[in-house]
Amino acid sequence: MTPTPPAPAAPAVRRLLPGPDTPVLSTRPLRPGTTVADLARFGEDRWNLTPALFQEHASRVCVYFHDVPAGFQHVSKVLVWLMINHRDADGTGFLPGMPRPAIRTVVTYCRYLKGFTQWLTGRGITRFGQVTAADLDEYAADIKAAPVSHDMREDFLAVVVRTWTLRELLPDEDDRLPQAPPWNGERVQDILGQSRVSEENRTPRIHPATMTALLKWCLRFVEDFADDIITAFDEYKTLSARSRTRSATAPAAMAGRRRSPGTVPLLVEGLLDDYRARGLPLPGRRDANGQTVVNHYILGLQLGIQITGKARRTVTVSGLPVADDAYLTAPVHGLLDGRAWLATRITYEQAPVLARHLSTACLVIIGYLSGQRPGETLNLERDCIEHDPVTGLILLRGKHFKGVRHPDGTTRAEGEQRADPWVVTAPVATAVTVLQRLHTARLLFPNTLLVNGKSGAGSLRERVGRARNDSLCNKDITRLIEWINDYCKTHQRDDAVPADPTDARIALSRLRRTLAWFIARRPRGLVAAAIQYGHVRVQMTLGYSGNYASGFPDDLAFEEWLARLETLAEAHDQLEAGEHVSGPAADTYRHRVTASTHFAGRVLRTAREAHTLLTNPDLQIFPGQGMTCVLDPARAACRLATDERSNRRTPDLDDCQPSCANIARTDRDIAFLQGRRDELRAVVDDPLAPPIRHAREQHELARLQRILTTHQETRA
Repeated sequence: MTPTPPAPAAPAVRRLLPGPDTPVLSTRPLRPGTTVADLARFGEDRWNLTPALFQEHASRVCVYFHDVPAGFQHVSKVLVWLMINHRDADGTGFLPGMPRPAIRTVVTYCRYLKGFTQWLTGRGITRFGQVTAADLDEYAADIKAAPVSHDMREDFLAVVVRTWTLRELLPDEDDRLPQAPPWNGERVQDILGQSRVSEENRTPRIHPATMTALLKWCLRFVEDFADDIITAFDEYKTLSARSRTRSATAPAAMAGRRRSPGTVPLLVEGLLDDYRARGLPLPGRRDANGQTVVNHYILGLQLGIQITGKARRTVTVSGLPVADDAYLTAPVHGLLDGRAWLATRITYEQAPVLARHLSTACLVIIGYLSGQRPGETLNLERDCIEHDPVTGLILLRGKHFKGVRHPDGTTRAEGEQRADPWVVTAPVATAVTVLQRLHTARLLFPNTLLVNGKSGAGSLRERVGRARNDSLCNKDITRLIEWINDYCKTHQRDDAVPADPTDARIALSRLRRTLAWFIARRPRGLVAAAIQYGHVRVQMTLGYSGNYASGFPDDLAFEEWLARLETLAEAHDQLEAGEHVSGPAADTYRHRVTASTHFAGRVLRTAREAHTLLTNPDLQIFPGQGMTCVLDPARAACRLATDERSNRRTPDLDDCQPSCANIARTDRDIAFLQGRRDELRAVVDDPLAPPIRHAREQHELARLQRILTTHQETRA
C-alpha cells in the first residue's frame, strides 16, 4: 500500500465492470495447468487467488466477503477486482504512478478494507458516499489510539488512501469516497507522527551454540546416515505402494485376480526360507495384551498378497523367531564415533520419519550455507548444482522473486532464473545429491514426502507437486531437533541441540540472518566466509556473487556495524578502567575510542547508512592477535582490501608488519603476547631444539620482550 495518494484516474480510462460470472483472475498470469474451471467468479463470496501464485512453496490464498457489512459487500468486491485486474489506459500500470499490486498485497488490502467498512457500519454509515472529512479524522484518531503495531496503523489508514484512488473507476457516486483527498493529502506517517522503519531486520539470530550443534547433526545425517535411510525408505515405498494398490483393488477387483489353489502357501514357504537363509527374525508387533506376535500385514506386503487361513498356520509353525517390531531388511552401515548409529535395523514405521528428518537436514544445510532466502531454497529443482571447471567453484542455480519486476514496475509473479548463481560449498552439493536420491520429484523439497507415505490429491488438495511451505518447514526443523535430543538422551550423549534463549522456535527465515552474524563476528570472518563458500576473493562475499540485489551484503553491513560498536564500547570501558595503551598509534587509539561514544544511540534505517558509517575514520579500529590496528590507509604497511563499492578499505591482519605505524597495543594485547613469550621461552630453553629453529625463536623472543618492556616503561 502506498501512503501518498496519486491523482485519481480520469473517467476516460474506466473499464467495464465485472458481472457475476466474470473470472476473478481475468487479466492475471496463471500457473501452468490452470483451467477456466479452476477460477473463482465475481459473484462468489470466496475468491481463491492461488492460481495467480507461482512460487512453489506458496500456500493457498483466498479472500472472503461473507463477513463484509451488507452495504459495502458489492463495492468491496468491485474494488478488490479492480486491484487485481485493472490496468491504466496505456496498459503499462495500475493507476498513474502506481504499478499493479501483487496478489498478496491485494489480500492485505481486502483485510484492512473489511476493517474500515466495519468501523463505518458501527457509526451508521452504509455507503462510502456518506463519509465526511470529520469521519476520516475520527477514524484516524481511533486507529492512532488502537492497541496494535505501528505497521498495522499505517495499513489501516493507507487502505483509505488506496480506496480513494479507485473512486473514479466506480460507476455509482454513492460508492465513492469524497472527491477531496483523505486528510487533505497528508502523508500517513505524518498523521501518525511516526514512520515505518521498513529497513530494519527484526529476525532474531539463532544462538551460536544452538546453530553449531544443529548444523553438526544435519551434516551427520547427510554424510553418515543418508545411505541407510535412503535404502530403508526405498524399501518402505515399495511396501507402501503395494498397500495402497491392495486397498484400491479390494475386495471386488481382487476377485478376478485370485491365485490358483496352493500358490499362496508356496509363496509363503519361499519367503520363510529367505528369512532362514539370511538369519532374520520375522516382523513382529504388539497385540492388545502386549505380547509379541507375527506381523502378517508386513509379510503380506512383502509378498503382495493377503496372508490368511492355512498360510498363517504355515508361518506360525515355521519355528522362526519373531522380532519385537517390523524391521525392514536393509542393514545399517553408518557409523557415529566408530559405532553403528542404530543398534537395530530401521523399522517400517521409522523409515518415512527418518526420511523426512533427512530431507529437513538437507534443508538446513542448503538454506544456511548458501545464504538464500527461504523461498529461493524451497523453489530449487533437480540438477541445480553445477561445477565450474575453470574456477573450481560449485554453483547453485535457481529462481529468485524479490525485486523481480516487469518493465511497467509490476511484480513478476513467476520470478526469474537468477543471473548470478549462488556460490556454495561441497556440503551443499552433497545435500542436493542426497535429496535427488531420496525422491523423484522435480522440486528438491516436495510436500508429498509425507510420514505416512501418502501423496494423493485427496490429502494434499491444491498443493500436490508443490514445495513445502515455510510453516511446514519450521515444524519439520522442530521435529528434527526433538529427534536429535531424544537420540542423545537415549544414547547418553552430551552433544544435543541446546534451546535457543532468544526464541525457542528455529524458523527457516532465521538461517540467513544467523549466517550474516557468524561472518561478521567470528575472527577474520570475511576471510573465513570467502574460504568456506569457495569464493576466489573476499570481495565476492561482500558482493554476494557480485549482486547486491540479493540483500545479503546489507545484512553483513548491519552486523559489521554492530560488531564494530561493541568492540569500541568494550575498548572505551577498558580505557575508563585504566587500561594502558602503547605503540606508535596509541594516541590515535585513545582519541578514536573516546570519539566513538558519539555514535551511541544512533539509529540506522538503511544499509547505505551502515556502509557510510563504517567508513568513518573514528570507527577504523580492528583488534588482532597481540596488536590492534588503528587504520590510517596512508600509513598502512599491509595490503589493504576494498569492497565492491570502493568506499571502504580494511586492513589485512594476517599480513600485519611489525614496523607499521598503525599498531597500538592494549593490556589485552600484551596479555596475549606474554603467553606467546612463555611458549617461546620453553622452546629456546630446550637443548634438543634444532639450531635453525632455536635461532629463529630466539630472535622472535627478543622482539616480544622489547614490546613488553616498552609497554611497561610507557605505563608511567
